[in-house]
Amino acid sequence: MPSRGSRDRKGLWGVLIALVLSTGCGLRRNTWQDWVDTDASVSLTPASGGGRTVGGAVATIEASADPHAARLAPDYALGEGARAGFGFDLDMRNPDFPTTFIRTVHIDLTGPEHPVTLEWEGPLAALGPVGPFGSTPGRGGQGFDCDDVEASNTSGSLCTPKGVFPVAGFSDRLQSVPTCLYATWILHAPRFIAMHSHSYLPRSALSHGCVRLPYPAAKLIHNNSKVGDTLVHIFGNWEAP
Repeated sequence: MPSRGSRDRKGLWGVLIALVLSTGCGLRRNTWQDWVDTDASVSLTPASGGGRTVGGAVATIEASADPHAARLAPDYALGEGARAGFGFDLDMRNPDFPTTFIRTVHIDLTGPEHPVTLEWEGPLAALGPVGPFGSTPGRGGQGFDCDDVEASNTSGSLCTPKGVFPVAGFSDRLQSVPTCLYATWILHAPRFIAMHSHSYLPRSALSHGCVRLPYPAAKLIHNNSKVGDTLVHIFGNWEAP
C-alpha cells in the first residue's frame, strides 16, 4: 500500500497538472509547426477572406481605433514585426510573414475564462491557430469600473482598456517584471499596456491592466503581429475580482 506521503505527492501532482491544463499550457508549443501539427484539437470555423476565427465567439469591431495607440514603441515603425534579442526567438512566426499575419486579436473581458481569439490574414491564414486562449486582465483600482469604456481608458485605473487599438510595438520582456515575456504593446507610453506571458493565470481579473497569457499564446501573438496593421479589440463584461 502506498504511504500517505506518496499519496499526498500524487495528489499534489494531479492538482499541478490540472492547473497547467486550465491555463492552456498543457501542450508545449515552441515553433509554428508545433501549432500546425496540434491545432486540430481546436474547433474552428472558416472566416471570410480566407482567414480563421472561432465561430460566433467575437463581437463586431467598431470602425475607429483609439488615438492613444499612435504612440509607438521606440525603434518600431508601422508595418514592422517583432525583433528578438539574445535569448529570444521568432520560431513561432509563420513562414509567409509578413504577408500572412494576425489581423485582429479579440480579447473578451467576460470572466472567468476571459477568452482571447485570433483572426488571420494572408495566404496561410487557414493554418493560423485561433484559440480560444484563457487570459487574466486588469483588476481595476478602487473607484474604477473597468466595464465603463472611459474609466477603463483612464491612466492609473489598473483596467485593461476597452476599445480597438493598433499594435504599438513589441518587447522581449517587460522591464518592470522581467519574467513577463514576449510582450505585444496594446498601448505604449504613457500607460504601457501589453499582452505578455505570465506564470500565474487566475480565473479572476488580477493584473495592473496588461493581459496575461499562457506562454505559447503570448509568443504566437508576438511573433505574428505587425505594428499598426494588427488590431487589438477589447470588449466584454468585466467583473471586479
